[in-house]
Amino acid sequence: MSYHLVSMDSQQWWFWWRRIPAWMWKKLIAVLPTVLAGFKSYSSRLREMAEIAGAEAGVLAISLIVNKQLHTLERSIWLVVVLSSIYAAIMLSGLQYERYLNSPTVISVDRDYRGWNGSLPAVTLCYYDHIDSFKANEYIQDVWNVSIIDEDYFYFMDFLYAVVNATASNYAELAKFAEDERFDQVDLYELIQRVDRPFEQVISSFDANFKVHVQMVMTERGSCYAINSPMSSVLSGKPIVYEEMEQPLSCQYGKQQCYIRMDLYESTGVLDVHSPYEVSATEANIVALHKSDEITASFKVLETVASKNLYELSVAQRKCVFNNEETSNLKIYSKSLCLARCRAVMALEMCNCVPFFYQFVEGPGCNPAGFECLLDFKWPIWALHICKCPSTCTEIEYTMQTVKKSSWGVKNNDEVASSETATSSFRWDLIPPKVRMRRDVVYSFEDLIVSFGGALAFFVGVSVLGLVEMGHVLFHNMLLDISTLIRWVYTQARRHRVIHREVAEASTPRHRHSHQRLSLADTAELPPFDYVN
Repeated sequence: MSYHLVSMDSQQWWFWWRRIPAWMWKKLIAVLPTVLAGFKSYSSRLREMAEIAGAEAGVLAISLIVNKQLHTLERSIWLVVVLSSIYAAIMLSGLQYERYLNSPTVISVDRDYRGWNGSLPAVTLCYYDHIDSFKANEYIQDVWNVSIIDEDYFYFMDFLYAVVNATASNYAELAKFAEDERFDQVDLYELIQRVDRPFEQVISSFDANFKVHVQMVMTERGSCYAINSPMSSVLSGKPIVYEEMEQPLSCQYGKQQCYIRMDLYESTGVLDVHSPYEVSATEANIVALHKSDEITASFKVLETVASKNLYELSVAQRKCVFNNEETSNLKIYSKSLCLARCRAVMALEMCNCVPFFYQFVEGPGCNPAGFECLLDFKWPIWALHICKCPSTCTEIEYTMQTVKKSSWGVKNNDEVASSETATSSFRWDLIPPKVRMRRDVVYSFEDLIVSFGGALAFFVGVSVLGLVEMGHVLFHNMLLDISTLIRWVYTQARRHRVIHREVAEASTPRHRHSHQRLSLADTAELPPFDYVN
């Protein structure tokens, strides 16, 4: 089929080729010497421009290529050498540019530990039983008009406990109330705030002049208290400026005994030790704190610091994000915040609601029916494998090295300390590190420019100044040729107008005499008129 189409096209061309009149062939043959002469003149001009440009740039090979005195084989060899050198320079420059885009950074080991300062770990404390019975009674009375003597009282109380004790990984009890329409319009976050029992902690540290920051936050574990964790303030959803955030407690390694101590009264809970620039989201350093427990934990720290030169690179180049950079729809960035937001957005896409654990994510809150929908989708189990976020350029990782636990509330089998004196405490300190990681730029934009210049100089033997001179020569001669062409066209057009005017004037007299009127001299020779009275 394709051969038939080609054959038809050839027949059509041959048909139109034969229809060209003979006078047009004569014109083409007459113009052909002029075209050939113009092409020869143009190629000669190109050789002249190339020779001048090569001489100005100091590239002798270009002058040798256009030198007609040399043998054709020798000129061809020089042409191959020049083209190969240009190709090699372009390829090497492309590799260097790809390196600048993909891997311009390096992580090195820093061992000058004597002058280092570091931040102490943050702790997120989530109490076991943090519902206030008196506040719960008031809430049930105000919202559903049910008192303790009613039959449904304990049903509503079970609902309150299900809400308060729900976590992102365990909310099945809350989903059981999905069929009850009385809970559809309940704001679960407001419910927690109204029935939650506030706790007091006594915080002390090695620096008596520093006040350790403590705040109540909503996490994926429910309502908790964040200690020495400025990043947790983002969880409230209020607008926060990174530069105005409170700084965590820090100390100078090797010169100070870095620790924080927390005493609790009549309460138990779970502790999560994490970086002060992250939020509670992992199970790595979980410590269970029971009544009358005294726990002392020591942590090793591996810190990654970043050079200021990293700000000059894009996020794709350095493969990390600074805390004060806005990305992933977060004004203040941390990897744990990014992952938490990803899970919240997936919940919003699946069930059109956001669980109350994520107050910093906009969207309608989930009611019990929404949690049942999430349970059907097995959220957030599969979201843990889908959500991917870049790491932060500065990281602090804490690993529990030693833990010492003792229980001093129970004196013997028969004697138990009174509830007023039964306390539990948790103290965490740092083991001074001797190694930390440094993220720095190993291949900057300046290095890229230098590599370009080195490739050009090595393969082509030309510098930036030489390229500018070559471009100037070519541009200057091109302007001269264009100016000459414009003058020639103007001359030809003027000559054509003159010839056209002469032809017009030559044909004008005959036409003018046929319509010319008689002059006075001609009328004087006419015979006089005879007047008849």
